[in-house]
This record gives sequence, structure tokens and C-alpha cells, in this order.
Amino acid sequence: MNNSKGIFFPMFKAPVQLSDLEYDVHKELFSYWDKIRGSKPMPSRTDFDPIDVPGLLTHISMVDIEPETGRYKYRLVGSETVTGVGEDYTGRYLDELPVMSGVIERYNWMLENKIPYLYRGQFIWSKKDYLDYCALNLPFSDDGVTVNIIMTGVVCFLSNHTERQYPRKR
Repeated sequence: MNNSKGIFFPMFKAPVQLSDLEYDVHKELFSYWDKIRGSKPMPSRTDFDPIDVPGLLTHISMVDIEPETGRYKYRLVGSETVTGVGEDYTGRYLDELPVMSGVIERYNWMLENKIPYLYRGQFIWSKKDYLDYCALNLPFSDDGVTVNIIMTGVVCFLSNHTERQYPRKR
């Protein structure tokens, strides 16, 4: 992800397996998603109970896909992400936010492929220019066919300094 000169390279990985995940937050969230999914291709929103994962809630963001327009709207942005980015996007549409075209492209990919993916990149839309992030993105579906919610588990860390991760690995 970083070369010997410290230059950061974004990373996209799909499909994702538990063994691909480096951070405990992602491992726990993926395991929970897989458990509530059961034999279905994707769990539904009603399968998710925040009480089951209290230690992960600050890392979780949820994006609704509006069926009429196909627009992405932040339903919830976890406090760790708000702290990392420096702004709370809850209730806002992604297409109204600056520099979100890459995120929208990846979400479009998920709608088509209906599988989790892992992305590591820089918060180029953040008010802070020193943070990188790693996001595990998980699809949810009310009908088992159409993705209508994307859940993201975000881990923020200082650019090119994974040993000084924010928050620290548990």
C-alpha cells in the first residue's frame, strides 16, 4: 500500500474474506454481517441490531440508496468517521458533497456486484489532510436482490504511519 518512499497507493479488494482484513473493527463487523446474512446473499436492515455490536458503532456509517432516484444518502455517520473527516455528513446526499465521485463509483460497483469490498485511500474530501482510511463496505438488501443500504466500517489512521493508527488497533 505504501512504497519505500512513503507514497500512498489506494487499494480496492473484492471479494473480501475474513482473512483479508487487517483491523479488528473490520474483522468483527464482517463476522457479524456474515452471521446475520446466514444463507441469504445479503442481510436486510432488520437483521442488523446495534445492540449486538456496541463496540463497533462509532466506526459504522450507513448509506441509503433511494429507489426512485438511485441517489446515495448518509443515514448515519459514526463518530470516529466524523472525528477523522472533521464533518458530519448525516442526512446529506453524496452527490452534493465535494470530491465524492470515487465513492459513488465504488457504491455503483457494489449495487451491480452485491458483494463486500475493502477500500483503502485518503480522505481527499476531509478538512484534515493527514488522514488515510480503510473502509469495509457491506451490502444490505430488503428483498435479497437489490442493495438498498451500504454499511461501512471505517478505520482512520495517520497518513503513511500505520503504527500510529487512529484509533489504535484493539
